[in-house]
Amino acid sequence: MIEVRELLIKAFASAWEVCGADMPGTDRDSYITSSITVIVSMQVSPEMIYAEEGSGLTDGEELDHLSDLVRADGIWVYYGVPEESFFLVTWMPDEEAARRKVADLMAEGGCVACTVDLTQQWHFE
Repeated sequence: MIEVRELLIKAFASAWEVCGADMPGTDRDSYITSSITVIVSMQVSPEMIYAEEGSGLTDGEELDHLSDLVRADGIWVYYGVPEESFFLVTWMPDEEAARRKVADLMAEGGCVACTVDLTQQWHFE
């Protein structure tokens, strides 16, 4: 099992690897920090995280569910639609299914989609 907070950090780091070149002047750490702090609501299940983005957390607030546990086996897929201010991270049983899902999502356009690299390292303060 993996904590939601850790999975989100790894998902944002993976997404930055995919779209970081499209965000000149935004480094990986800033992208991860801002991606977490703009979440205004989140729904968590063992195989999916759905989050809506908005003006972000105010000082002293913390998101519910960050310490919840989700699956650490299989492959996680990050899917975000910046223009609609939401993202989801969903569990897939194997790498082949995950890569097909990412390809299908990217073909739709207007989104960021990637498999989550669970080896990504970053410390969230």
